[in-house]
Amino acid sequence: MNKKLRINWDDLRLFLEIARAGTLTAAAERLGLSQPTAGRRLRALERDIGAALFQRSAGGFRLTDEGEAMFAHVERMEEDSIALERKLLGGARGLEGVLRLSASDWFATRILATPLAGFATANPRMTIELLTDSRLLDLGRREADLVFRFVPLGGADIVQRRFVRIAYGAYAAASYIDRCGDPAASADGAGHRLITLDAALDQAADLAWLRGRWPRARLSFRSNNREAQGAACVHGGGIAVLPRVIGDGLPLVHLSGEAPPGRDVWIGYHQDLRRLQRLRTLVDHLTATVPREI
Repeated sequence: MNKKLRINWDDLRLFLEIARAGTLTAAAERLGLSQPTAGRRLRALERDIGAALFQRSAGGFRLTDEGEAMFAHVERMEEDSIALERKLLGGARGLEGVLRLSASDWFATRILATPLAGFATANPRMTIELLTDSRLLDLGRREADLVFRFVPLGGADIVQRRFVRIAYGAYAAASYIDRCGDPAASADGAGHRLITLDAALDQAADLAWLRGRWPRARLSFRSNNREAQGAACVHGGGIAVLPRVIGDGLPLVHLSGEAPPGRDVWIGYHQDLRRLQRLRTLVDHLTATVPREI
């Protein structure tokens, strides 16, 4: 009699994470496992299947031919499982459970934290998880239920709309102006220095404006963190474009006559969740409490 193979789905999830991360350590961390436990479960999975799924090397784990074949099937299983989870969640009723939100660090702190705290207080059976991450988390894979992004979200299965318009200003410290002169009086920025976003965000409209306004200025500091840019500006590091909700609260000179373009923030969620009551209620709360322009 042939023995029926029984594979635990959690072991298949571990297999997927190792294949994606390339290391056992990273996969274990993502799943909240210890490395010895992850290694033991992988060896048991390979023993049950009767094939090595990975080639081990100093550079990490690479799929074998058997692993490649298995990966395609298991990934489809994962997609079906997540789709079923979304469907079931989308039909849920009541204001209880967990909602996972994703936004950039400063937007989460300056714009979302206060109204979310009010929502959590009014709905004690709900838990809000706010992830401050610049990555475009996958709504289809439920890495997040609701995201806030400075670019429109892709995908026909995403429900999205403009949420708020953010105003920006150009700033410099008084100490910087004393040392280098008033940037507003400079035609091309010669002799000046700039504080900007990092290279990964080179296409941001405010960064393009900053470089266009002072093309001969030299780069002094880069960061993907707006609060860090503000701190560098306060300490005389150069000219920075900051959201006014940040810049106006710092001991900085708001450069008169300099008007960087505003930016729209988009809110989005997967269409399978459009009837989820707790999600709709949260979106309505944020829409009612956050001004359309900031």
